[in-house]
Amino acid sequence: MGTFYSDGQIQEAIAALEGYSPGIWEAMKKMAFITDPQSEEERLAKAAISRALIVVLPEVSFVAQAEDKFEAENRLIIDVGNALRGAIDAAGSQRN
Repeated sequence: MGTFYSDGQIQEAIAALEGYSPGIWEAMKKMAFITDPQSEEERLAKAAISRALIVVLPEVSFVAQAEDKFEAENRLIIDVGNALRGAIDAAGSQRN
């Protein structure tokens, strides 16, 4: 479960990101290992991820309905990041 939101809410946010930009979740997993994008492809991927987060997360139903939308969005970013790390860890443990 997320730090702030339920698994269902986090999945709703991930689905919204995927709806906005299909394949974004896989791109996020790849880019998690790149701290300083060097190639044009990496820079474009970083920009696409940033854009998706900026556009989509404020529109997710429970963020849009929150009393403090800024706080709700920031908490969701934390939980999506935690879900991303969990997905990366799970994929790594399946390879071992």
